[in-house]
Amino acid sequence: MRRYGAALLAVAGVLVLFWPVLKTGKHTSLFGELCGLTASITWANYNHQSRILSARIPGLEIAANAMWMAGVWLLPLGLIELTSRGIVLDAPHLWVQSFCILLGGVVPYALWNSALRHWRTSQVMLFNNFIPLTTTAWAYFILGEPITSTFCTAMALIVAGVALGQADWSKILKQPEAC
Repeated sequence: MRRYGAALLAVAGVLVLFWPVLKTGKHTSLFGELCGLTASITWANYNHQSRILSARIPGLEIAANAMWMAGVWLLPLGLIELTSRGIVLDAPHLWVQSFCILLGGVVPYALWNSALRHWRTSQVMLFNNFIPLTTTAWAYFILGEPITSTFCTAMALIVAGVALGQADWSKILKQPEAC
């Protein structure tokens, strides 16, 4: 029951985030919302499969294999991109690519797959709900973008859902023993 309550709180927070788009009914962003929903479903499947693999393979190896296989699958698209646009090999572009590869790919996936080895998939996936929080914090502090009251309400619901889902309530609610 606790896990369902946690999931419902987190989903409520996500709905609050999407409410302005749903309220205006702009069909131009509906495709983006559907892409996000599809990404969530496929990400859940990836996590389920990674959890199964993590019983026999370390998280870093799962991440490495997923990345090189994705590279092979994307190679044709990459070659099309290179032939149509060329490649820029200056220091700023190489630095950004290195940063994105290491801190946007290798490190997070290695940590994520390692967590799947130790926790249930549903428990690890609750942390996905923090992505809007970390992204908004980055945008606020680095780019100077404003934080809306809608976002604050959504984050309160999401954080409450994650806390409810992660806490060991049997220990928290346990009554102290009498002397």
